[in-house]
Amino acid sequence: MIEARGLSARVGGFRLDDVTFTVPKGAYGVVIGPAGSGKTTLLETIAGITPQTGGFLSLDGAPAAALPPEERRLGLVYQHGYLFPHLSVEANIAYGAANADIARDVGTRIGAWSLRERAVDSLSGGERQLVALARALAHRPSILLLDEPFSALDPRRRETTRREIRRIHREWGMTVLQVTHDFTEAGLLGDVAILLDGGRVLQSGRPEDVFRKPASSYVAEFLGAENVFAGTARLLQDDAPDWVSTGGAGRGHHAVEFRTGPLTIYAVANSVESPGYAVIRAEEVLLSLEPQPTSSARNHFRGRITEISTLGALTRVSLDVDGTPLVAALTTRSAQELELAEGREAYASFKAMAVHLC
Repeated sequence: MIEARGLSARVGGFRLDDVTFTVPKGAYGVVIGPAGSGKTTLLETIAGITPQTGGFLSLDGAPAAALPPEERRLGLVYQHGYLFPHLSVEANIAYGAANADIARDVGTRIGAWSLRERAVDSLSGGERQLVALARALAHRPSILLLDEPFSALDPRRRETTRREIRRIHREWGMTVLQVTHDFTEAGLLGDVAILLDGGRVLQSGRPEDVFRKPASSYVAEFLGAENVFAGTARLLQDDAPDWVSTGGAGRGHHAVEFRTGPLTIYAVANSVESPGYAVIRAEEVLLSLEPQPTSSARNHFRGRITEISTLGALTRVSLDVDGTPLVAALTTRSAQELELAEGREAYASFKAMAVHLC
């Protein structure tokens, strides 16, 4: 378990300030944030490399301030896979290992054991990362800290290694905290997501909540939400319209009308701030070439396609709706079947429940 409350630390002119989050024992936490946000400093503070200057940090229930780094039962893997250059790969993996069998087992599972007779200076960046991962795991840590540990691996090896780390994490009941810039990786691995920027936690919680219910427009845009609109909101009457059940409204969920430029968007929320922001993820937007009068979606707009961007199996389509851009994401196959083309008129729709207000 990693628990931080008001944690602060300083490295030169940079400060971690009032950092608060919890990664429960045996959970997998991910830290995301822009370059220079303090992600590595956070890991080093947890590891005891950078001293905390304030707040509280607990590791598996013990106050970390009272524990020197060597007594924290931690494994730390840096992005560049720092290894002992004067030792062989096998000696690196075995360094600090709980026993020889564990070193050989995790080295084999991670894919580093086949490199055991190699010299460190002969390894590629990806191979260094594999050896560094095996060395950290061979110690059988209670808490594993990972700083972009898969960044130098090719896509296939990245996927297999990520999957194996997750298996070991579950088998051993380790607590893991990983820094990543890969939002897909954060969603696949994480039980807890922590968004860090400028040395502060902007939001933390379950990855699906952080990604789908961002705390601010800044968080939404950083996390890749394509449709973020500034505007004003007002609650509609509690004798709810047909798209919000009366019972739902009675439990604190209200129909909301949100105006942004020429558009009126309908949403469902417990409360509203006005002015504020409406966030609609592109995958929630459905496209058609004809109006869909029988659709259950409350929000319907007609626009003209201004851009089609295809990357593998995913296609993003930008529409101009009365001068306001609206982006939809759909499978490339669906886009081809619809015969979408720039300049063509199309209809976009999304449900009121797909709109997040912040």
